[in-house]
Amino acid sequence: MRTSSKPEREEISLLLVGCHDIVHLLAAQPSGKSRNIRYNVHSAASHEEAMREIENQPFDACLVNFDLAGKSGLDLVRDAAEAKHSLPFILMTDRDDRQVDEEAMTSGVVDYFVKDQVTAPLLRRAIRYGIERKRTENRLTALADYDELTGLANRTHFHGMLRHEMAVANRTGRQLAILFLDLDHFKQINDSMGHMMGDHLLRKVASTLRDCCRETDTIARLGGDEFAIVATHIEDGGGAEVVAQKILGALAEPFMIVGHNVQASTSIGIALYPSDEDNIERLLANADMAMYRSKAGGGNTYQFFDASLIDEVKRKRTISRELRHALDQDNFSAHYQPLFDVSGKEVIGAEALARWRQDDGTDISPAEFIPIAESSGLINQLGERMLLTACMDCKAWQDQGLADVGVAVNVSASQFRRSDIVAVVTRILKESRLDPALLELELTESIVMQDFEEAAHALQRLRKEGVRIAIDDFGTGYSSLTYLKHLPVDRLKIDQSFIAGVEKQTGDRAITRAVIRLGSGLGIDVTAEGVENKGQLDFLSSKKCSSVQGFYLARPMPLKDFVETVRIKNSTLSVAV
Repeated sequence: MRTSSKPEREEISLLLVGCHDIVHLLAAQPSGKSRNIRYNVHSAASHEEAMREIENQPFDACLVNFDLAGKSGLDLVRDAAEAKHSLPFILMTDRDDRQVDEEAMTSGVVDYFVKDQVTAPLLRRAIRYGIERKRTENRLTALADYDELTGLANRTHFHGMLRHEMAVANRTGRQLAILFLDLDHFKQINDSMGHMMGDHLLRKVASTLRDCCRETDTIARLGGDEFAIVATHIEDGGGAEVVAQKILGALAEPFMIVGHNVQASTSIGIALYPSDEDNIERLLANADMAMYRSKAGGGNTYQFFDASLIDEVKRKRTISRELRHALDQDNFSAHYQPLFDVSGKEVIGAEALARWRQDDGTDISPAEFIPIAESSGLINQLGERMLLTACMDCKAWQDQGLADVGVAVNVSASQFRRSDIVAVVTRILKESRLDPALLELELTESIVMQDFEEAAHALQRLRKEGVRIAIDDFGTGYSSLTYLKHLPVDRLKIDQSFIAGVEKQTGDRAITRAVIRLGSGLGIDVTAEGVENKGQLDFLSSKKCSSVQGFYLARPMPLKDFVETVRIKNSTLSVAV
């Protein structure tokens, strides 16, 4: 049994500008097996009328006469392109003119016909070819200008749009704002939950940014977890502030991704054009500096650029340059903050902390030079220097009779990722002749979780050498029971942010009690950091915390003062003079 059906009719929407006299060619029905196409024809008589039509409704193609009242058809092609309207133009002319032909081919039109020479089949084929060519161009443009993962503009397209909007702002006298965004703790999410989850999160954030911005704004993913927004037509910084607050509010709620609640927050830097800067490169640098100040303040906030940031960047560059000199000249020393038993009466260890005194006698805070050492790649050299100093000093106070008082040294993520970390520690122990049992290496949770298997292997090797392992700032990162079960952890250090609230905050008390019980159950020592008053010490003592550390008991001090403090506090010990 034979069945037949009429082929589906394809509809194409056309705009004819100044050339309605060729509409009869479009009405002619093709013969044979040609595609059944219906043309929805709209007409415009002038350049201005055509632009209004293009602005108000989408067309598949536009046929435009070369000669228009006061302007040429090529002016329409150029103006539509500048207004970001992507559609194929076919140029029609009343005469065969070589100059018109050359101009047409270089202006971006897809084809060019003399009216009395064109036939219906030629015109239909040109329209079909023009539409397919423009679709291909749009696909290639999307690949070149847009981020494949999120669909947002990429860095190249963002820069192009920014230049365009800066030109518009110059003509209109309006301001625009650049917002730089960097997700907080994205690397931890990527490392702990996998790159697929990270990609899902980036797509969710991109969608949220679209919801928070206007259609006239440009949103881009610059790479990784960095985004940028060009917010146009704002009166002052208040308009940019509204956008930033809207974004922070939208990201306050966790995303549900593959059955997991994933929390995302962002640090935002804002620079205004032209009030902050009229040079595009410096404008972008200003927004970037403001974003990093937001991140340095803890994240989940926004910061406007101000001139003081330039001085801050200059100081960081100076410190980075002087840091190398200080390492070459061995200008770093170690101060030691005592670790007490829970009674606060006996010193049982010390934490080594880096100190830097410049040639002119001024001290630079570790809070300032440690991040610079990390970003400049000098943290490995500095960390190795501090490890050697701490081991040598600990051996020295052992020789003075301060038996069983060990030393803890912080290890950065960069140091730990080095494949030779075990060899470095082993070499320094041998060089200093320190008993490995008296050395404790402090690592943050994030270091361990970046590559769990590699971390486990390295820690097991260090344990075989006799070195103790401590997890610093416990409770602020992953706080996973898995790694406590599988890693050779000797000590958990409760972050000082929890200790600060144990007198008044129910949640901080509960967390602190839970960690102490957890440590006791697993046979792991628990140290409370940041003890600043008697009330906190009494609470920790009542919960049988293993040890305590903080300014209430003792501040970091030079080696000589530390030795004297131990002699005084541990008066029951037999100390050799």
